[in-house]
Amino acid sequence: MPKTSFSPASSKTLRQSVLNQSILQSSLLLCVFLSLGATQAQQNVDDNSLTDTEYEVVIVTAQKRAQKLSDVPIALSSFSAANIEQTGITQLSELSDFIPNLSISRTTDFTSAITIRGVGANSRNIGFDSRVGVYLDGVYLGQSPALNQELLDLERVEVLRGPQGSLFGKNTVAGAINLISKTPSDTLEGKVSASLGNLNAQEFQGHINLPLTDSSAAKFSVSKLDRDGYIKNLTTGSDLNERDALAYRGQFRSLISPQLELNLSVDGLNTERLSFLGEALSDTLSSSIDLAAPNKNEVATTFDTFEKRDIAGGSLDLSYHFDNGYDLKSITAYRDTDIFYRNDSDYAAADLLSIEYNDQYQQWSQEFQLISPINDSPYEYVTGLYLYTQDANTQRDAINGAHSFLFGNTPGAVVNNSGKVKTDSVAAFFNGGYDLSSANTIGLGLRYTHESKDLNWLLNGSQSGIFRIGSTDGPMIDSRSDSYLSYSLHISHRINEDLTSYAKYSTGFKSGGFNLDYITDNDLAAGIDFDKETVDSAEVGLKGNFYGNTLVVNMAAFSSDFKNYQVNQFIDLGNGASSISIRNAAKAKTQGVELEVVYRPITNLEVQASMGLLDTEFDDFPGGLTGGGNAAGKELINAPKSNFSLGIQYITDLSMINADLSWRLDINHNSDFYTTVDNVKNATLTDGTIVDFGHVDSITLVNARVGLLGNNNGLEFYLWGRNLTDVRDPIDNRKDFFGTVTTNYAEPRTYGMEVTYSF
Repeated sequence: MPKTSFSPASSKTLRQSVLNQSILQSSLLLCVFLSLGATQAQQNVDDNSLTDTEYEVVIVTAQKRAQKLSDVPIALSSFSAANIEQTGITQLSELSDFIPNLSISRTTDFTSAITIRGVGANSRNIGFDSRVGVYLDGVYLGQSPALNQELLDLERVEVLRGPQGSLFGKNTVAGAINLISKTPSDTLEGKVSASLGNLNAQEFQGHINLPLTDSSAAKFSVSKLDRDGYIKNLTTGSDLNERDALAYRGQFRSLISPQLELNLSVDGLNTERLSFLGEALSDTLSSSIDLAAPNKNEVATTFDTFEKRDIAGGSLDLSYHFDNGYDLKSITAYRDTDIFYRNDSDYAAADLLSIEYNDQYQQWSQEFQLISPINDSPYEYVTGLYLYTQDANTQRDAINGAHSFLFGNTPGAVVNNSGKVKTDSVAAFFNGGYDLSSANTIGLGLRYTHESKDLNWLLNGSQSGIFRIGSTDGPMIDSRSDSYLSYSLHISHRINEDLTSYAKYSTGFKSGGFNLDYITDNDLAAGIDFDKETVDSAEVGLKGNFYGNTLVVNMAAFSSDFKNYQVNQFIDLGNGASSISIRNAAKAKTQGVELEVVYRPITNLEVQASMGLLDTEFDDFPGGLTGGGNAAGKELINAPKSNFSLGIQYITDLSMINADLSWRLDINHNSDFYTTVDNVKNATLTDGTIVDFGHVDSITLVNARVGLLGNNNGLEFYLWGRNLTDVRDPIDNRKDFFGTVTTNYAEPRTYGMEVTYSF
């Protein structure tokens, strides 16, 4: 029988067919679930097995005004303060376990990468932006080092999937994440908690809300987390991948007059830890298996990976309510992010090369919003102006080690990479909806953005030897600008009082920039700038709230086309040398389905489930493969084909001790994905040994949390465990500068106890 093969085109057709079948099956499954769930919920109502109290309607501010989640035509997940407490997560990076088609890296915070619907990136250097915008109370947090925030005293986290160009402008081609803090109130209240666990984990949190006058209040929140590492450096004796974070926030709220409200906020995050980028599977030059540290949770490097982050910011939010119902809002903000990062680039006890990076970002932003009245008018809208400026500075040294003479380099010599990028952005926006009838609404979003970047950068690779790093002829002075009109169109149809459908078409862009990395003279000669990336996305969705919100269902199907897709990858130059390339792929495509369900069949039981199905590929990427071939038909990197989560929360009434017993079980599954554009699953070392590389298999993790909650005294006691089955499978892999094959494994089982007191 002849061997069957598939061309890129036929492979694409096959995957499209499979995806279409998945969409159809998921849609049918949803319909069946809605029917069965609605029937069961109705039976529960008829049988009086539910209380008379309806569950709260979820309110979000994704469109810059308060709306019911079911009325927002966006694939949007809202993760509430109760969800954060019930699951026990403490950092933004842990949120991806519960949100469809969301992935967040868990190695160094310096290179934090957020991927939504298969699209994401880390801002490895100051000339390259991320694809997902993260916001705190409406303020953009900036580049990768600022993204992995502690989840401190939040009201909720909103995850908007898909391009949000008309709402948030640049660099939201994949989506946006909003961290929304709890504002001060007129009630004296507070909470303190202490958690202890294995790996000497200690976490302390607290907040206090202080009414100051009849019209003003202040709130102070703080969190301190320490945990030992679990990856032994056999050379230094240290334990890597520890956690050490101090987060704080101070807020002041005042109703200056019946019309004018002021909210002032100051926040900060300080971390200093022995970090971790990966365990070496091969020796430095990929010649053979790494024998110095052959076991899991071991490395043997000259010194420890280290990173230090200092992040601070403040915002002033003024809202004025006019007598005619309009609201005018002003948000003025400043943020400062400093990151120092050090790593042993050869992953060996031999001292060949180390890097020390020191980056700083300072940014100012000003936003004005005019919000239409909430009344019986058939239309509502938000319009405004956004101004943003950022000064990004970098000082990066690649230092030849004591043994670099083996490569003909001078020990102690430094390859210097330093400079500044100044970004100025201005945008005008409009987002509104019009009720055609009681059942149908149309909407339009527009945002015109003009952004400029000014560069002053110096690269001196004269001491790089065989690594062939290039040199600029003095400081390189350059500038570039991008202008773009993002828009969105949607129509919503209320099928009945419980179920709403919508269809949406939206666009967005990610600004162009400069490749300010360790690159060759050939790269310099070819030009270091790259063009803006654009996206066109179509989406349809269903949102249902049934029987007092005892059953809540949100579903979306989407397809997004990217042009000039920006790809950041290592290029193997041979002989242990690499170059870091940033260039525009011609076209890329992502499509898939997302489903979220909350079901409360009886008063004390809540089931939360989510599913994301994803299909991604490069439609055209000339020169994208190792060796220069076209990467058309290859899957995008770090894009799991599916992810699932199931959370079950049950509360048992212990009336004899005037308390409740809370039980929580979470199961999270991520399917396999590729980590290189080549879509390979292994690498062959020089000696012929084959190692796993370029592909990560599926992984399933189980977490649990049990709590005893006093009904009157404010005391709560919890036992918790994460990764209870102690799965130690890989979660990513990569090649570093010398071609060293490295991998990261899931964190080991952790467990502990927590006590909280509220007043």
